[in-house]
Amino acid sequence: MAGTLTIPLATLGVGAHVFGPAAAADSDHGVLLSIDRTVTNGFNSQPASTTAGYRADQSPDGGATWVLVAGGTIGGGVLAAVPPPRGPGGTVAASTVSADMAPGTGREVRAVVTVSGAPVAVAGTLTIT
Repeated sequence: MAGTLTIPLATLGVGAHVFGPAAAADSDHGVLLSIDRTVTNGFNSQPASTTAGYRADQSPDGGATWVLVAGGTIGGGVLAAVPPPRGPGGTVAASTVSADMAPGTGREVRAVVTVSGAPVAVAGTLTIT
């Protein structure tokens, strides 16, 4: 059964921050991790030296071990979106990664945000489909 794990608005200090875990139904097949760049004191208002690794992990064994499913790096500063006619133009509102999960039963998923440089406000979602 698809679901969403909310990453509540909070200022995260330097270091790793874990959100979840949440159960994934046997029929779920993918994850989408989205971090809002536009929140007050979020990535759009930070210098380029403020970064974060963000990733979605899957556990095949109820949380005993974790495997990377999707991940990336977020940099501070305003990012320009792809201009028309290929994109909407403007600025990037969210940093996202997505991927298929490995099949199985009893799976769990979590989000991990690892901040470097300076504290930054973060909010987002980990959607399980």
